[in-house]
Amino acid sequence: MIKVCMFDMGGVMIRDFHIAPELSKYLGYGKRDSLEKIDPSLAEAVQLHSIGKITEDQVWEMFSSSTGKKVNNEAESLLGKFFHPVLDQATVDVVKKLKANNIRVICGTNVIDSHYRIHNALCQYDVFDKVYPSHLMGLRKPDKDFYMAVCQKENIKPEECFFTDDIKENVAAAAACGLCARLYTGAEKLEADLKGLGLI
Repeated sequence: MIKVCMFDMGGVMIRDFHIAPELSKYLGYGKRDSLEKIDPSLAEAVQLHSIGKITEDQVWEMFSSSTGKKVNNEAESLLGKFFHPVLDQATVDVVKKLKANNIRVICGTNVIDSHYRIHNALCQYDVFDKVYPSHLMGLRKPDKDFYMAVCQKENIKPEECFFTDDIKENVAAAAACGLCARLYTGAEKLEADLKGLGLI
């Protein structure tokens, strides 16, 4: 029996969340669609930042050491400067249907500090009963320990947790841990999946 539904944030609840295109232009690389394509050191540093291992200042130190480019991050967070997340209302409405049926709904998200603060400022986590952010947990998807830690904190067995994410690797890892995992491709399919499980 499913007791808790866990949702990813970016790509599921949120649209317009990719920072690489604007950030890459700002850094003088032209328009690139991933941090990896800006520089592998940046992608690696942001991953470390997303589990709270390093600060954003240290992200840019790693980047500068690798590329020789000096980055001024003193006035504002450059990782937050180009982050403009917008809620997907159709998916929010599905979450509200779950909550109307007294289903506990949580968020399990790979996130960095500046983005977490922006989501909070925009009240984009308000639809959830609890948020489990990677940068505060020290774990990120698809690490199996992420899913197990959430289930432990929720005091549920893995099979009692529904999980959805738009990244196949994250869904596969959750399923391997025993969660009832489904790939998110849109609100309509999500609603059909949840109806099939008798949750809405």
